[in-house]
Amino acid sequence: MGKKADILEGLSGAAPALRRYARALCAGAGAALSDDLVQSALQSVGARVRAKELRLADLDEARVEAYGALTALAAKRLADAPRPAPRHPPIVHGLAELSFDDRAALLLVSLEGFGYDAAARIVAAPRETLLARLMRARAALGSEGLRPAGAEAGARRAASHLRIVK
Repeated sequence: MGKKADILEGLSGAAPALRRYARALCAGAGAALSDDLVQSALQSVGARVRAKELRLADLDEARVEAYGALTALAAKRLADAPRPAPRHPPIVHGLAELSFDDRAALLLVSLEGFGYDAAARIVAAPRETLLARLMRARAALGSEGLRPAGAEAGARRAASHLRIVK
C-alpha cells in the first residue's frame, strides 16, 4: 500500500475521535449535525489528498487537517444551531454559552489533547490568540454558573480537571 492510501486509511480510523470532538463542539445541537460535520470533513480532506492538492507528510498532519476542516465547517453550520435541551448536563450548557472560538480552543486542548501549536493551526489563529481563548473558556467554565444548586461555597471549582498545560 502506498503512503497516500495509508494516510487515507488512518484518517478513517480517526472518525471516532472526530465524532467525539464534533458532538462536544455542537454542545447539544444534535448527533445528526455532528455526524454530518465529521463525514463532510473526512470527505473534504480525502478529496484534497486524492487530488494532490494536499500533500501530507504523515497521519498526524492528516489528523490536524481533518480537525481543521471540521472546525471550519462547524463555524459556518452552528450559527443557527438549537440550544441544548434542559435535560443536558450543566457542562453542555456551559459549553453552549461559550463563543464558538473559545469552545473550539478548549475542546482541542482539553478533550482532544492537541498541543497549543497544533490547536492554533486547527483554528487558524496565532498561538497567543488560542491561549487567550483558552483562558477565557476555562474562566467561564470555572465560574459559579456550573456549580450544582446547593453546592458548598468551599467546594472544589467545577471543571478544574480541564486545566492541562503543555
